[in-house]
Amino acid sequence: MQPHTTPSSPPASPPALFEPARLGPLTLRNRFIKAATFEGMTPGALVSDELIDFHRRHAAGGVALTTVAYCAVAPDGRTERDQIWMRPEALPGLRRLTDAVHAEGAAASAQIGHAGPVADGRSNGLPAVSCSPNFNPQSLGVVRQASRQDIARITRGHAEAARLAVEAGFDAVEIHLGHNYFASSFLSPKLN
Repeated sequence: MQPHTTPSSPPASPPALFEPARLGPLTLRNRFIKAATFEGMTPGALVSDELIDFHRRHAAGGVALTTVAYCAVAPDGRTERDQIWMRPEALPGLRRLTDAVHAEGAAASAQIGHAGPVADGRSNGLPAVSCSPNFNPQSLGVVRQASRQDIARITRGHAEAARLAVEAGFDAVEIHLGHNYFASSFLSPKLN
């Protein structure tokens, strides 16, 4: 009796990590992306030379796209007072950052969002808003429920932040939809 054999599959070819890749209309030089991670280098909620050099070094090291972490769409959407919020005063620093990244041959992405129930009202001096009232451990208080006007304001804030990102030279925009921030809080049955 012959043993049962199955035809073997050809070995899978390794992913082409160092080959150019498309991300929407953008062609990246490879498939390496520096994800958005809190840098803590934005005193006064503006870009610092340290932040520019941080992203420039990632670009010089070979990543195809580096993502500037969490640019709030409104001052009340920050998890702490010194996070960048997208406004005209931030444009010169953001433009210097994208120019430095582009000079190294990489693309730059801006992560935008509104922290909503996770915003730190004590640090920002502004009340946090959410899809429904709930406790915020950062500000040690109850977050107020967003009104229709708040939702419209935050929606407009996202559109304006995206426009400013393009004006600052960013090649892509990432919308923050995690961590129970404003948009994702509406999807959570524990918060909404």
